[in-house]
Formats: sequence, C-alpha cells, structure tokens
Amino acid sequence: MEDFKDKKVLIFGLGLNDGGLGMAEFFLEQGAVVTITDGKSEEELKPTLEKLEKYKDRITLHLGGHIEEDFINNDIIIRNPAIKPDNQYLQIARDAGKRIEMEMSLFHRLAPCKIVGVTGTKGKSTTTTLIYEFLKKKFGARVLLAGNIGKSAIRELPRLTKDDIAVLELSSFQLDAMGENKVSPDVALVTNMFADHLNWHADMNEYIEAKKNICKYQGEDGVLVVNLDNEISSTFLDKYTHRGIGFSLEKKDSPYYIDSNLDVYEKGEKLLNISDAVLQGTHNHYNILGAIAVAREFGVSVSEILSVLKEFQGVEGRQQFVREIRGVKFYNDTTATSVEAMVAMLDRFKDQSGKIVMISGGMDKGLDYSKVVEKMKDELKALVLFEGTASEKIADLMKSEGYVHKYYGTLEGVVDKAFELATSGDMVILCPGATSFNMFLNEFDRGAKYVNYVNSLE
Repeated sequence: MEDFKDKKVLIFGLGLNDGGLGMAEFFLEQGAVVTITDGKSEEELKPTLEKLEKYKDRITLHLGGHIEEDFINNDIIIRNPAIKPDNQYLQIARDAGKRIEMEMSLFHRLAPCKIVGVTGTKGKSTTTTLIYEFLKKKFGARVLLAGNIGKSAIRELPRLTKDDIAVLELSSFQLDAMGENKVSPDVALVTNMFADHLNWHADMNEYIEAKKNICKYQGEDGVLVVNLDNEISSTFLDKYTHRGIGFSLEKKDSPYYIDSNLDVYEKGEKLLNISDAVLQGTHNHYNILGAIAVAREFGVSVSEILSVLKEFQGVEGRQQFVREIRGVKFYNDTTATSVEAMVAMLDRFKDQSGKIVMISGGMDKGLDYSKVVEKMKDELKALVLFEGTASEKIADLMKSEGYVHKYYGTLEGVVDKAFELATSGDMVILCPGATSFNMFLNEFDRGAKYVNYVNSLE
C-alpha cells in the first residue's frame, strides 16, 4: 500500500457522514499530517469531531470557511463527494499541481481485492446489500460492505487482502470523481436510470455520463451487469468491450430472466424459484435478479442464494414497516428521494384496504413531480409536507386539491399532523421524494429520527 507517513493531507469537507470521518481516521492512522477544512462551524460538525477527539492534538482545523493556502501547501486534497469538481478551491489546487482524490477513487486504486460496484437511481442499496449477503454466505468475513450505503470503505483498507471482496454502493457524485481519476470496479452493476440530482449535475446527460464511469475504466477482466428493461441503463452495453450481462423481467432471451411463476432463468435454463423470498414486488424482483447475476459470477450456489432470500428482509428505510398504533400503520421509506421511488411506493400500497397519508418534501433536486402528483391526487387521503423548495413545488402542483396539508415545521410536528389526519386502517408513510439537507444529516438520519419518534408515540 502507498506510504502516507508525513504526507500533508487536506480533508476538504469533513461533513457529518462516515466518509469524511473515515478518510480523516485513515490518514491519521497512516501517520499523515492532517488538516480539515469545512464551511460548517465547529458546533455544526460536533458529532463528527467528537469521534476524532483522540487525534485532536494532531489535527489542524479550519472551519466556517476555507483558506487558499490550504489548497497550495498540502500534498493531497481529499474532496467530499458533495463538493462539485468546478469548486474554486479545487481549481486553486489544480493550478498548484496538487493531487486531488476522493475516498472511492483512492480506495479503487489501493485496494488489493476484487471490487463490486453498484449504482443506479433506484434499488442500489437493496441490491448492494443483497450481493453482500450472497457473497458473505459463501465467503464469510472476507466480504466488505461499504460506500454510499453509509459506511466508509477506506477505513477498512489496511486489513484487506487479495482474497477479499469489497461490495460498494456508488453514487453519481462518487462516480464523477472516479472518472476524473480513471478507476472503475472489477464488477459493475447498474440497476436503472431515471432523472435525479439535477440540482447538482448540469443536466440528465451529465448525470448519465457520471454513472458510466462505473465501467468506463475497467480492466480486461471487467464485467458489466445491467437492467435491460430500463431505457437508459440498457444503453450502457453499447460499445462495451468487456463481458456484459443483462437481466430482465420482460425479455425471455436475456441471460437472467424471471417469469410470471417467479422462476429465475440463467442462460435459458431454470435456476431457482423465488416465491419463498421475503422481498417481493416488481422493484424487488429487479434487485434480486441483478444481485443473483453478480453472485453467480463469484460461484455462489443455488442453495446459498435461496438461504439468503428466505431470510433477507431488505434494508432499513426502504418501505420499512415501523409499527401499528391504534390501527394506523407507519412505514419508513426515507430513501425514496426520486419521483420514480415515490411512484414505486404508491404502486406497492395502492391495493391495500386502508388509505395513505403521505409525508413528503424537503430540498428540491431539480425533479419534475408532475408524474407522481397525478397518482397522489388519485391515491392519497392526505399529504403532509416538510419545509423546503421541493415541498413548495409539490404543493403548487396540488394546490387545487383540498386535502393538501402543509406543515413547515419539525419532524415531530409533521408526524403528529399525519397521525391526526389518519384513521384506523390507514397508513402513514414517510416518502420524501427530496433530499434531507438542512433538516437532517442525511436520508438515513431522517429515517432513524422518524422511526424513533413513531416508536415514542402512544
């Protein structure tokens, strides 16, 4: 592994997620001289800084803003995924000839093991975790789960060997930097592609190009697994020069296919039946099929796959049942941050006997909510909105509907309002369709706080 002892490293954007913390810990443990700069104040970063307390005498903090000299005087600049590549301070670093990295680009370059990368607009967390569970069933502790799913990968780097496997969820932000550094995982999976993060990417084309970095720089042994039923992800196989594998619920001749009896076919031969899987529904069938395709690349057996499917209940925050209170069922779908995810939630619950009181909104990502609003008008009993620019867009589209209840306040207030509007037999579902910026650390923090508050209700 590369020697970082005495190297001067700048963490540009510590943040409140595990990635920035993991990078700081990694370089400190490697003997580097670490400076941390972040636009947030020390008070705002307190949860992360507390975890670095044992290193405090070895860290220089420049918080509440940035100093140009930091980007000139340090050897390596580590940028947070949320910082855009055209940031003025990054340009200063480039002009000074400095090395700029992100966690995922550095991990891909230094990891001695095979890497599986999963991206897409919907389903990537469930698919990533399912791949991890399949591989863990066969290989045990040799498998690492990390990335955008909420766990730092770089922290685990020193323990990894050539016999291990890293399974990573990769966002478009992370992939953007991987493209800049020309690295891709050994095995790549694309779940699907829909409009998302258009407040960060200039347009849909830029978003797609960022996602394509998942396979653009693979070696000769690279493998690309894609959803053939998605108009955009299916094009990733165009001009792909390594081994491409498609999966489909519609195309019987695809390498991996599920029929109406839930029989899974591998290259035209029946492999197994997933009717006993805990996860069901069309969106989960895509997740399962993609994960099976990757697992089979590593020799995972049918019995090992079935064993996992009979136990795996999904990832927290994805249409997760929380509890029932006085006949009202509460669900947590905090990771539904796209229009398509909102539609998927409504499709899943539309045949239930009760009506839906939906909690949505937050900060806008440049999404077009018109498609989901038509379904919301037809299928919701009530809508309660967080404060934010996305909420304003949704409310404007639904302003003619009398059942739109806006509550621009705390999470507790939003949940209380939703509970008030529900009656026995109804469902209260957190399905934001927007980012959690300003109110929560991230979508997982939002979901955790929602679950905790719902569990406190009587």
